[in-house]
Amino acid sequence: MEPAAIDKSLDEPDATDDQNIGPILDRLKRIEGQVRGVQKMIVTGADCEAILTQVMAARAALERTAAQIVMANLEKCFDAQSPAEARRKVVRTVQLLSRST
Repeated sequence: MEPAAIDKSLDEPDATDDQNIGPILDRLKRIEGQVRGVQKMIVTGADCEAILTQVMAARAALERTAAQIVMANLEKCFDAQSPAEARRKVVRTVQLLSRST
């Protein structure tokens, strides 16, 4: 059974059709590698400080990626939407970001 279709234009930032998709995916692949490295460090019993350093680095990388996605979304809002729609999307993006802090 297929999951219900979601209208992404209403609630979520969308960078999938933006020209920045390549760099965003590259960042996510590097972060994925960092997380796998943390898993390996845990399995091999690495020092707690070293593990936490890598976790914090991955977290910072995710935050930078989120900023890149937001920037792509905001550019798209202002380029392709009416002022009212752009404002609504900006407000929604700020709401999403405030949840993550």
